[in-house]
Amino acid sequence: MKLLRRAADRYEFLFGRREQHVFCEVLRAFPVTPLEHHRVTRGTATPALSGAQQLLHEALTDFKQEARRRLELFLAETHRFAPHRDGLRASFTGEEMEWLLQVLNDIRVGSWLQLGCPDPDTGQRPKLTPENARYLPLMEAAGAFEYALLAALDGTEGVGWGPLRRDD
Repeated sequence: MKLLRRAADRYEFLFGRREQHVFCEVLRAFPVTPLEHHRVTRGTATPALSGAQQLLHEALTDFKQEARRRLELFLAETHRFAPHRDGLRASFTGEEMEWLLQVLNDIRVGSWLQLGCPDPDTGQRPKLTPENARYLPLMEAAGAFEYALLAALDGTEGVGWGPLRRDD
């Protein structure tokens, strides 16, 4: 995924064919982060905070339902990825970029939680099991796509990940 150009509120990317397939498959995993992960406070829940926690869960439920509906429409758009001599070209608005970042972050963080919250800085490796093994590549791919979108928003031209070859 490589930023080709940025004009006004539109961002145009070049995807290899496999990259586009992986991008769509990663998005299809949404939502991954459980509602229980989101808390009003890190401290001990008190009766006074229970109402606020309930409101947070309701708002997140609504957000995730709307994001899922929007994601299904996004993935169904056959014109979203247009053929290009080097792969496929896709264009996103700034608002779509923000929304995609929220979806990808949910997938990345949820996958990290499923893997036992690994921390490479402390040497804690992912706790892989047959049930959660799919979350490791999902977490890594979501993070790579997030990086490319953030770099585009930041104005870093030509940033991408992975080799772009004609057979991608």
